[in-house]
Amino acid sequence: MGKVPHPPGAEAIAAEKAALRQEFLGWSIVHTSDTGRWWAIRTTGHARLDGRPLSSRVQTELDADTADELRSKLRAVAEAEAGAR
Repeated sequence: MGKVPHPPGAEAIAAEKAALRQEFLGWSIVHTSDTGRWWAIRTTGHARLDGRPLSSRVQTELDADTADELRSKLRAVAEAEAGAR
């Protein structure tokens, strides 16, 4: 039996997922192959800063059409949360 071929772009998707996970600790990064969408998911426990709850509403799920769009949304959430300290 030979190796099962990866779908086109699988290595690039895996690299993007790894980069997003490294940049945004506490977030699970998912790419759905059937829709091509990107997701970032975390529990409210991962949304706490310095062990204290956030004073504003906690964002626990984001979705986007591309990895770059998801990265932008994650950065916006991180900036908003940093301002809530």
